[in-house]
Amino acid sequence: MDLLPRNEKEFTDPSYWRRFFQQCNTPFEWYGNYDKLSPVLDKYIRPSDAILQIGCGNSNLAEQLCDNGFRNIHSIDIDGQVIAQQRKKHSEKRPSLKFEQRSAADLGLPDASANVVLDKGTLDALLPSSAGADEKGGESDALVTSMFREIGRCLAPFGRYILITLAQPHIVQRLSAFFGTNSFMVRVQNCERTNADFAMPVFAFIITKFKTALTERRPMEFVGTFSDGQSPELVHSLDKLIERICAAQQMNWFRHFISRGPVDQTSIKISALDGTERYELFVVDDQQLKTMCSYGAFIVPLGRENDWLFATQKGRTVLRKNCELHRLVVVRLFRGQRYGTVEDIQRELNVFILDFMPKACAGQKINLLSLGSADVTDQIEHGFSKISGKWSVEQVEVEGGATRRRFVFLDSANLIQSEVEVVRKSKNGNRWHIVWSDLSCQHHKMMLSALALLPSLSSAGLTDALEAPLRIALLGLGGGILAKFMHDKFKQSEIVAVEIDPDVLAIARKHFDFPTESDRLEVVICDAMDFLHQNSAQDCPKFDVLLVDLSGGTVGEGGLYCPPAQFVKEDTLKQMRSCLVEKGGVLSLNLVTRDEEASQSVKRVLSTIFPCVYSIKGDEDINEVLLCCGTASEEIVPDISALGIKGEKPVKRKKAQKRSNNQMPKTKSDNAKRAEEPWMKECAEYLANKKQFVT
Repeated sequence: MDLLPRNEKEFTDPSYWRRFFQQCNTPFEWYGNYDKLSPVLDKYIRPSDAILQIGCGNSNLAEQLCDNGFRNIHSIDIDGQVIAQQRKKHSEKRPSLKFEQRSAADLGLPDASANVVLDKGTLDALLPSSAGADEKGGESDALVTSMFREIGRCLAPFGRYILITLAQPHIVQRLSAFFGTNSFMVRVQNCERTNADFAMPVFAFIITKFKTALTERRPMEFVGTFSDGQSPELVHSLDKLIERICAAQQMNWFRHFISRGPVDQTSIKISALDGTERYELFVVDDQQLKTMCSYGAFIVPLGRENDWLFATQKGRTVLRKNCELHRLVVVRLFRGQRYGTVEDIQRELNVFILDFMPKACAGQKINLLSLGSADVTDQIEHGFSKISGKWSVEQVEVEGGATRRRFVFLDSANLIQSEVEVVRKSKNGNRWHIVWSDLSCQHHKMMLSALALLPSLSSAGLTDALEAPLRIALLGLGGGILAKFMHDKFKQSEIVAVEIDPDVLAIARKHFDFPTESDRLEVVICDAMDFLHQNSAQDCPKFDVLLVDLSGGTVGEGGLYCPPAQFVKEDTLKQMRSCLVEKGGVLSLNLVTRDEEASQSVKRVLSTIFPCVYSIKGDEDINEVLLCCGTASEEIVPDISALGIKGEKPVKRKKAQKRSNNQMPKTKSDNAKRAEEPWMKECAEYLANKKQFVT
């Protein structure tokens, strides 16, 4: 690699290339040799064509073309020493080859005399992206303009300027500016991988000169590596062409990255031609190995993409182990796309799956795995909301045979809005009812554990909260699962749910049994920011607990999925604190981010507002719930020993506040019985494993 230029400007310096070739004992095929480029060259060059190669250097390309039947080749280069070497090498065996010392800005050929002008990397050398407005940059710019004019002059009607290039944006822009007229047709083709050790993909620009100018400009064409014989895509703008090229470059970088051996779990998205996401491919390797000798792919059906086994790093690692493979590519599908059968998907993805195969697996049969169907969802209803976009209510059978009803916004299908278990009312019937004895969403239980931290309760914590007259606010209704569950379980509590979208409330009532009337459950249709502003006022009634379960849909500012970034700003978090009772109120915030620094940043801000901040993470590595207490930590540790959970040693609370008659706890046996409910036990387990954030 010492032969590579220290910077792009060295590409344009003849002295650099002289030193380069002196040090290089064998021809350095910078962008691939004939064997790699022949699919393009053989397609666009005829053996009888008059070929002009500009910037030949000491490349073997002219020699290889000659040996494959292309005899009429004229090669030029600015370096006289290189030209002398090429003449000496080929004078006897290939006398038809012509080599001449000449600048590309002055080709010295008659008008319309060349059928093909072949340029392998010369334009990249003459026009580096770092060449600015300085004197040398201006010289390069003028040289390229002269070269383009000469190429246009020398090309015969329907002649082709074939450029092999890395297709950096400034190169594409310059080519489009000169040749993107009604006198030329521009086609861009992504070449097959020319060098396994070279991370950048190579592109061929085939620029065809028309005999006479067309009445209007013809769209550019793009042919990707994975087009599989399809017609070229018509590209109507320069930006769209650069977008297509960048996507191919990203794929090549990704392919190069995973070819080096076992890598940390990583993924790449593949889009359809209209720009919508079609596949996401997760590469899951056995990190304990140096060489991977078994390989396969697993297609996750629509409806199961949010299962822990497929949606989390830990889950996908378990899946790879269960499949007994060293490398597993987990394929995620996207809503709104049409896929056909599993076999159709396999055929479409075959070229990608082959490309991701470890070197040691070459020649092996690829294990293509699935659950038997590309779509396991049973859609109950779908629609469109002016605020939230397309939505769907669907049922899917999950691992273990249980059936879940889910509410999903299709624009953010990576996040389930609501999920609840359902069972048939009769064995063969089509009517279902919701199971309300437990919560299906793990993060809901994590959030509910906040109630056990209220210092106004006895040491029984969450069990005691079942009969306490609490005021609870929930930002984000979704399908209404958490709000209804609290309404049914905490029978003395008043619950206020805030939702910006009235269509969401209608869906919750229609498909998730959300109560239409209740003195203890109120739904406020408004922006949650407005709700916080109004209820943080000093004269407004305060809440014992504030639960924040707001979806951002896509990755937003600061790498956050949930909540939207404006809800973790310092001023907004202070408003949340002001909505709580002065002493002892608890904020429970569902935080979803892959960015650890974003998570730490939110915790740091919260720790300046609340005396104590706890973090809870479950088995699913997507959600992190932050429990923020208005009271110091030594005052709020609940006694969970009665539930049989091993955890932190209970710390004696301060004396509980005096209870009114309607706050009398149930008998000890009743409390113990309630504590046996699965959701109560899980909440206790989360509390036992909570971690206090310390700055």
